[in-house]
Amino acid sequence: MNSVHLLPNEFERRLEPHEIGQELTSVQRLQVSDKTALKTEQEELVVIIIDGSITFSSSEASGNATYRDMIYVPRNSQIEVGPSDGASATIVCFWAPCDRDTSFKVVAFSEVDSDPNRHHTYGDAANGSRREVWDFIDEPFDSQRMLCGQALGELGGWTAWPPHEHGEQREETYVYFGLDGSFGVQLVYEGGDGMDSPHSVSLVREGHLVSVPGGYHPSVGSPAGGLSYVYFMASRTKEDRKFMDLTIQPEYGVKFD
Repeated sequence: MNSVHLLPNEFERRLEPHEIGQELTSVQRLQVSDKTALKTEQEELVVIIIDGSITFSSSEASGNATYRDMIYVPRNSQIEVGPSDGASATIVCFWAPCDRDTSFKVVAFSEVDSDPNRHHTYGDAANGSRREVWDFIDEPFDSQRMLCGQALGELGGWTAWPPHEHGEQREETYVYFGLDGSFGVQLVYEGGDGMDSPHSVSLVREGHLVSVPGGYHPSVGSPAGGLSYVYFMASRTKEDRKFMDLTIQPEYGVKFD
């Protein structure tokens, strides 16, 4: 396993899976100041706006998308993105292999935020693990491998708690955004003696990326702000996208809630 920690400028070109220690996930961070075409071949794509607003155009639809919205693009497609009202924006793109037809969809943050089936609160404020999770690409979504959403912890709070892992089922990648000068710490390790030699202990700031091919992966924000990030998961088995198919680290809990 090879967990990778990248600064924002280190994935401004498309990185292929092996470049971030993964098997399925490709990723790119783009500063959108001019019109740019994004293509898929035998893969599906999700575009997440992590700063500003964009315009988009494809054979399926055109329009505007703003901060925290996502756009899902099927295989063998192209989408053109550009700045909205001349102002630069920042997007993150994830690709995963796909060999069947799916449906183009724009998923607004406001839509997910108001849906109790996709906007969840997990954890407990008493132990510092309370956080919000917004599931944009969830199990019912028409995707072959992807699960994707956003999470926000409380000030100084833990996310992805209790520690859990799902390396046999799917790989995961985090991109941190909306930190407003704060920072967090992302851990990736195996259980037992593996905690004495973790794969990764990363101080993460605005725009950073950490890949999680496998292993337990809790994270914590500083008291200066709640840790906020995009999570992207690619299932190793096609069509097997069960969000709660995971293993809790036995020392710290029996239930992910």
